[in-house]
Amino acid sequence: MIATYFPCLFRIGEADCYVIWYSNEQDGLVRENGRLVLFASPQELLTYAGTHGLELQAAEPARYDWDVLASWCDNPVANEMMVGPFLNAWNMLLDAHRTDDAPGLFLHAHERAEALYDKLFRANNLPAMTPPGAEYEPVWTKAELTTLAKLLRLGIVELQRQVRHREAV
Repeated sequence: MIATYFPCLFRIGEADCYVIWYSNEQDGLVRENGRLVLFASPQELLTYAGTHGLELQAAEPARYDWDVLASWCDNPVANEMMVGPFLNAWNMLLDAHRTDDAPGLFLHAHERAEALYDKLFRANNLPAMTPPGAEYEPVWTKAELTTLAKLLRLGIVELQRQVRHREAV
């Protein structure tokens, strides 16, 4: 299977950076020597992709505002939850995990939260998964919101560590 590459914009720590996400047998973020490759601008990203033979899909960069998500984690309220972006964020945090590292706290929390992931997935009412005329409207308990907030916070902290580590190099 040939990887497909997409530009992404991360808002993290009140700063923007660009990354390249790829879809393949195992999805992930482009790395060099085990480190996340970050770009300050779309032009830097395009230049890198060109010099490394990565054919980017012609699409607007997918945007991930980790600061907004972290703010929600501070005060998890169901009516402020955006199920689509939250599911996308959870999936991106899984893809951002460094495969050469030992599993971090986020992956351990993810493994214990399968039912919560399934509920968030179903809440998106994806056409391929939702019968015509049916719609799933979840009721979120305080415990589920707290668990989701803790899980996402762990993933954001691990991602911030990768971004800071790369900036220090």
